[in-house]
Amino acid sequence: MKRILLTTLAIVGMTTGLHAQMSFGLRTAANFAKEVRYSSYGSSAYPAITRLHVEAYVELPLRNNFALQPGVALQQTGSKMSTGSQNDEILMDGWRKVQYLEVPLNLMYYFPQNNFGQFFLAGGPYTSIAISGKEKFSRTVEEIQFGTRKNSNEMKKYDAGLNFLAGFKLTNGFSVHGGYGLGLLDIKLDDKISTYNRVFSIGLGYQL
Repeated sequence: MKRILLTTLAIVGMTTGLHAQMSFGLRTAANFAKEVRYSSYGSSAYPAITRLHVEAYVELPLRNNFALQPGVALQQTGSKMSTGSQNDEILMDGWRKVQYLEVPLNLMYYFPQNNFGQFFLAGGPYTSIAISGKEKFSRTVEEIQFGTRKNSNEMKKYDAGLNFLAGFKLTNGFSVHGGYGLGLLDIKLDDKISTYNRVFSIGLGYQL
């Protein structure tokens, strides 16, 4: 995982030095995050929890309406959690909230510009490292432990996956977008259950 992160940072550094016509942007979004679990009994997912995404990026124009967008983001993930049942109904008053420092590398494609702006599609890999996290169970809030031992109460410190983005950028630099983050690494230290991040997002941006 560390090699993936270092490789991504190296690509960002080399690419930034190759192109002088770069621009800078800021993107923020509301995340609707959840965790998907897979076990020998099948798959399950708790309801999404609303979180935050804030990202600063550099855009490097390429040929034929393509551009490269390396960035650094605060990515908040998590999920609502069940804490028991009452009258045959599952109680969803627990939650898990995790903050990651994320490094995305998106390949952008801009459709031909009109008088108002242009549509865009984007996608690419990301790597991230957890910087903090909390869990709530039975009215008790605890700090998440990030480790390397096989323990169902601990989480892995690293995540990686793919980002997908679509939106519209106005000629004045403002934009609206929707996105999806597909986590590809198991984030829990548990032999019996595999857990992955899934994040839908809707947000706004501005590019200089």
